[in-house]
Amino acid sequence: MKKVIVFTVAILMSGIFAIHAAEINANDDMVARTKLSAKLLEVMDIGKAMNQSFELVKKMQTGMIKQFAQNAKNQDLAIKHQNKIMDLMQKELSWKNLKPEFEKLYAETYSTEELEGLIKFYQSPIGKKFIAKQPEMQQKSMMMVQKMMMRIMPKIQALTKEMQKEIIAAKKADIKE
Repeated sequence: MKKVIVFTVAILMSGIFAIHAAEINANDDMVARTKLSAKLLEVMDIGKAMNQSFELVKKMQTGMIKQFAQNAKNQDLAIKHQNKIMDLMQKELSWKNLKPEFEKLYAETYSTEELEGLIKFYQSPIGKKFIAKQPEMQQKSMMMVQKMMMRIMPKIQALTKEMQKEIIAAKKADIKE
């Protein structure tokens, strides 16, 4: 009976040690992948890209406000508030605040081999060219989307007016009841 108990304890202990060893390996792997993620994000120059994106969005939104504002007073007011919103977003969603989250995200998403491959690509001449052309691609794609939005904006405005009429009608019906 003692042999069975000793044998059972030995099996349980070996299982616990195996689980602990697997946890250590997983933690070590996550630490390594997080370091690789940080390097990848640095090579990709994500912080700079984010700042450029914010500025581009800000300019495009100002342009849209100028096109759709009914008068100069409304235009100025809308631009003022839009700038406040964008400044707040740029502060709260700064690269300093987001970097640790992105490192974790990339580490959880990509394997060590994939991260190493991505780093190698982005450090290559074609990878560097890809990064360099991203602002241009982003601007062109945003212009493309803006053109599409301009085309559908009257439809969105019509739907909004329709919804407002329905809300007013529903309120009037509630008052009568």
